[in-house]
Amino acid sequence: MTDLKTMSHQEKVFLAGCIKTVILAHGDIEAPELEDLDRIYRRLDFHDYEQCLSEFEREIPDREAFYAAAKKIDNPAAQDVILSVAYELSMQSGIPDGTQENIVENLSKLWRQG
Repeated sequence: MTDLKTMSHQEKVFLAGCIKTVILAHGDIEAPELEDLDRIYRRLDFHDYEQCLSEFEREIPDREAFYAAAKKIDNPAAQDVILSVAYELSMQSGIPDGTQENIVENLSKLWRQG
């Protein structure tokens, strides 16, 4: 997996927001998801997650803005990291929630078009 140090600030902000979006997609945050999130933070060495998430929340108010921001992520390595993390979170229960799965599919389609 790509080191976050190689990702731009914008890419990290989107990753933080994507993590939150996938986790909240089905409405509840469960203990296993929080454990997965903690494991992902440590593995990625994502020390500024909270700051990036705060920035995401200020700048991305809705679904349209989410996908508009996604279009600006044009680095294939960053796209792969974001998709990998989103997929991992969606598979937390073994079977992805439909909403979570749609987020991963929509991002994948968006980025693979170009």
